[in-house]
Parts: sequence; C-alpha cells; structure tokens
Amino acid sequence: MTFERVIYADEVKHLCRRLKVDPKSVSITSISGGFSNRAFRFSYLNRNWMVRLPLKNQKQRVQILDTSDESRLLKIVAEAGLTPSVVFNDAITGALVTTYLKDAVTWNSTMVGQPENLRRIAATLRSLHSVDVGFRLPFFKPTMLCERYFDVLRNSQGNKNRKFSVEQKRWQTDLKQLAVIYEKSFPPITLCHHDLISGNILDSKQLWLVDFEYAVQAHPILDIASLVALNGLNMHQRSLLLEFYFGEELIPFNNSQLDNVIRLEQLISYFWALAQMNGSVKMPKVEGFADSMTAMLR
Repeated sequence: MTFERVIYADEVKHLCRRLKVDPKSVSITSISGGFSNRAFRFSYLNRNWMVRLPLKNQKQRVQILDTSDESRLLKIVAEAGLTPSVVFNDAITGALVTTYLKDAVTWNSTMVGQPENLRRIAATLRSLHSVDVGFRLPFFKPTMLCERYFDVLRNSQGNKNRKFSVEQKRWQTDLKQLAVIYEKSFPPITLCHHDLISGNILDSKQLWLVDFEYAVQAHPILDIASLVALNGLNMHQRSLLLEFYFGEELIPFNNSQLDNVIRLEQLISYFWALAQMNGSVKMPKVEGFADSMTAMLR
C-alpha cells in the first residue's frame, strides 16, 4: 500500500468528530483518488460520505482553488444538480467531505468516447457553463499558470538539479506561445471545470462532475479541449462532441483554434505533472499521467 491510499488515525478521529460518529464503528474504504489527493468512503450504519484528502507530505500543491473556495463553488454547482452536495470542508486536515454516490460508476477514457456518452457529457457541460457562480472565480490566465509551474520546477528541492531536454525546452516555448494566443482569442465568459479526466466524471443514470480544484472562469472551448486532450478523443469523437454541444448554433471557433487549445491543455497537463513530482516522494499515478501526456505531445 502506498501513502496515497493511507489515512492516518489522527485524521480519522478528527473527521469522525466533525461527522458526529464513533470512529471505532466507522468503516473506511480506500477509493482510487485523483492524482493529487487521497479518497476514502466513510460508512456508518446507513450513512456514507466521500472524503477527499490531500496527499500526505506533499510539499507543493499547484491547484487553482483552495479547499474553502472549492467548497463554496461546489455548493452552487450542487444546487444545479451537477456535483454531489458538500457536507463540510475541514481546514485542519484539508479534507473535503461530500455525499457518497453509492451506485455511481466512475468513467474511463473508453466510456468518454462512446457516442451516447459524448452526447450526455456535452449536455452536462452546457448545463455547467450556464451556472451563475455568484462570486468571482480566478480567470483562466495560461501565461501566468505556466510561469507558476515553471517556477515550481525551478525552485522545488527535488528539481534543483533538473536539466530540461531539448524537447522539453521546445514544449516550454510552445506553451508560452499558445498561452498568449489563447488569451488574445477567448474571453473568460463562463465557469469551466478545467480538469475533465475520465475519473472526474461519475455516472449514476445522470452524470456528475467532481474535483473542481482547477475550476476557472474561462471560455467554453477550454472544457471542450480539456475533454478531448485528457481522454485521447479522436477526430470523429471530437466532431461528435462539437455537434452535441452546439447543435444548430454557430461554433464560435475554427478547427485550427481548437487544435491550439487542445495542445495548450496537453502542455499545461504535462508541466503540471512535472511540478507535482517534486522528488520527495514517489507518485506513480502522476508519473503515468506525465508519460501519457508525453505520448500525446509527440
């Protein structure tokens, strides 16, 4: 068992106190979490909760929203019926506790690409993009984001001796150029999830989106590109997604612009993964994700 799947006694005791349940009677099941979190199901009698915790001993987190802001956003998105409801966020442990969807299936990339599922996720994204957040989210500024990741890579203890390959230096240049092009072309007009890996989509007859720690105010093209880039959708699947999302509406960008944002998302994801791997601990899931982004970028 890796530390990514471990929950510690002090965390259990504290969270059970907040849940008002006896820690000796709680059943805790490890769930396959995200790349930068630990996830567990807490069960007590007929009650169930989803508990998401940050990775223990992780020195550098590069999410956009802190747990408090994410919790605030989730309450609004939950009212729209698009994410499980929030029970509480905990400043001491960094835990985000939400209702557990007992019968929900976590998607994989193959499921994302199925035509009927593309129709469903397109409808879900349309609904998400119509949510009135009611408070100011960070604008998606990829020029600032990539510099943040580069700073982490330059300054974190585990990366001080890193030497970038010729390929990586070229990708850094590509990322900076595509970031500038994006900001000139696409105004921040709607809420975007911005982390549409398959594991963040749950299916219990309706679709639910989870893990909003990278949510931003952006243009809808960002989530469309995120879904394509992070799940390896092919050209036919991409065309179907656009058809289902826009219907009879005029698509407000061309294929070349979408190509650019897809590659922008792949590059951001790649350098995010490098920034997460600060050298202090082994992170197999993040390393595997970085490898998959490398294959797409080549």
